[in-house]
Amino acid sequence: TDEVINQFLVHHKTGEAMPAELVAKIKNAATFNEGFKTTEYLASAIIDLKLHMLDDPKGIDPDAFERDTLAAMGMPSQVVMRHRTPQFGHVFSGEGYAAAYYGYMWAEVLTSDAAEAFAQAPGGFYDKDVAAKLVEYLFSVRNALDPEEAYRAFRGRDAKIEALMRDRGFPLLSEQ
Repeated sequence: TDEVINQFLVHHKTGEAMPAELVAKIKNAATFNEGFKTTEYLASAIIDLKLHMLDDPKGIDPDAFERDTLAAMGMPSQVVMRHRTPQFGHVFSGEGYAAAYYGYMWAEVLTSDAAEAFAQAPGGFYDKDVAAKLVEYLFSVRNALDPEEAYRAFRGRDAKIEALMRDRGFPLLSEQ
């Protein structure tokens, strides 16, 4: 937040705040390479889902499956998967994780959407009312409430992926 930037990004001798032009450059650079990072991640997540959707995975050639699936998706050859199938041991370690590689990105959707609740509040990222709702409906209930219902109680609606898209600097048709 600007409050944190202005307090901590100061010259070590003079205490002078970082120039606004430099802060703007840093903020603009925050979304650099997000298209690449998102594509490489989604490739792994989709391969995970497709592997778990197979009727009979016995005897599958993981390398051929990966290559054929990526080709069918039109995956750019210049972008490789974040994690290749030989690194998927955790994906097959038990039912609790099965086909849940996408969960990492869903956590980012929730984080971005929740951050927008603060950004839109009168007190910004330090809004006490939004913070109290976050604690009441998400942090304090732990697993006593269905996570989807808990998030809806906090935000007043389901999470929206548009928040993550904005965080990553992706254009949204609704905002053009």
